[in-house]
Amino acid sequence: MNYIAHIHIGSHTQTSLLGNFLGDFVKGSQLQHLPCEIEHGIRLHRSIDVFTDSHPLIIELKQCFPRDIRRMAGVIIDIYFDHLLMRAWDSYSTTHFNVVFSKFYQQLEHFSLADNLHFRQQAERLKTHQWLNEYLHIETCFRAFLSIEGRLKNKVLFAKKAQSFLLQYAEPLESSFQQFYPECLDHGLKFTQSYSAKN
Repeated sequence: MNYIAHIHIGSHTQTSLLGNFLGDFVKGSQLQHLPCEIEHGIRLHRSIDVFTDSHPLIIELKQCFPRDIRRMAGVIIDIYFDHLLMRAWDSYSTTHFNVVFSKFYQQLEHFSLADNLHFRQQAERLKTHQWLNEYLHIETCFRAFLSIEGRLKNKVLFAKKAQSFLLQYAEPLESSFQQFYPECLDHGLKFTQSYSAKN
């Protein structure tokens, strides 16, 4: 899952929105130096990623991608599912996404990882432009693909083919999301209950 899904899962489980976001930036298993709620969010993020990558529906979905861009299927699905979540937000949350995002931006404002350049750059972009709600529009996904394509060390030209694939298979992709995401939310709640009981 990508940024928006992880932030939404943080809201759904009443855990740290920032912690759930930080799972993409903080490496290693030694997290005790971080605040407890941040550590919880990071570990939830990682559990969600493992659940997603091993889910039969996601594995099957990746096999539907054209062979020459299949290695990027996970990235494409993550970003496109953020778009689908934004479109169906009210089906999965009683709190409007603007309220959730505002709380997230506030948490982000008061946190830093001084030695993590990638986090500092992305955090600054998020605080300055506050672009999460732009994922309501599929064009934002297409721009994200182009941005990722431009940053890859081993050049993989996938953005245009990904765009064509998503437009062609929009209905089955949305059906897969509708089946998968409630299970993902349920996993997040179970993980949180188990983690809280142990800590």
